[in-house]
Amino acid sequence: MGFWNFFRDKKKQDSDEIESAISKDGTNDLIFAKNFTSFGGRFIFIDEKNSTNEIFQKIIEENQWSDENVCSLDSNISKNLNVRLIRKIDNDNVKALVTECEFLLSNTGRILICNKQIKSNRIEDLPPVVIILAKSNQFVSDVSEGMTGLKNKYKTNFPSNITTINVKNKLNEDNFLTYGNSAKDIYLILSDD
Repeated sequence: MGFWNFFRDKKKQDSDEIESAISKDGTNDLIFAKNFTSFGGRFIFIDEKNSTNEIFQKIIEENQWSDENVCSLDSNISKNLNVRLIRKIDNDNVKALVTECEFLLSNTGRILICNKQIKSNRIEDLPPVVIILAKSNQFVSDVSEGMTGLKNKYKTNFPSNITTINVKNKLNEDNFLTYGNSAKDIYLILSDD
């Protein structure tokens, strides 16, 4: 074995060990949680001790928001959480949007959404805080698997405005390279199926 072959083989062996450790120990939900929270996302799991309404009210209290400050584009969410229903986000008074999502992308910690959640609004136009309501069956490994899931879910009426929303990284906030980035502060409220 040559000198350089030794290092190539060693690098490949180390890489294989890392990949096998991730595949053994890392399920999509654990990988997502790690990636999502490493950027500053707030991950809240609903169990039998608390409900979505209770957690939602705690978020409202923590941020000292009034009823005018929180809204939704979805009539069911608006009714269930008693928040203001709006059609378009055009009010500077809106501090947070409550919505659902399509999929949770494990490899990046991002959240896949479409017009079903944000209508025709752009990510940049959403309020600074987004509260996502999700189920534990929405974890996928990456965008490709998410797009396949969308094709299966919406066979006849494929959605538009498909995009991902990512967590605003507090560490990079002052970095000029992130200027114009559409990242948001995100609360993810996750419940069982």
